[in-house]
Amino acid sequence: MSRFMEILKEVGETISAVAPGLNVEKFLSDVGNEGGRLVTQGRAEIASLIFQGHGYVPYGPGQNQTAAERALEPPEPAVESPDHSLGRTM
Repeated sequence: MSRFMEILKEVGETISAVAPGLNVEKFLSDVGNEGGRLVTQGRAEIASLIFQGHGYVPYGPGQNQTAAERALEPPEPAVESPDHSLGRTM
């Protein structure tokens, strides 16, 4: 296992030399997040295939939001009560 850590350290040094703002932890974190997103999409596609007969799932812009952005829920739209009178009088 120590050889793996040495290789990882060398790769990290190489990455830092090529791209100063990028480090191994950030890179691995991004790869893990992207992998998790793809697994979630795959689950949705498999469920769609099983229950609807096709694997099409319309992904919206919400899939690219961070956890902090998802925590901020948009305000509920104002719903007006319907007017039941419709001009009828009794």
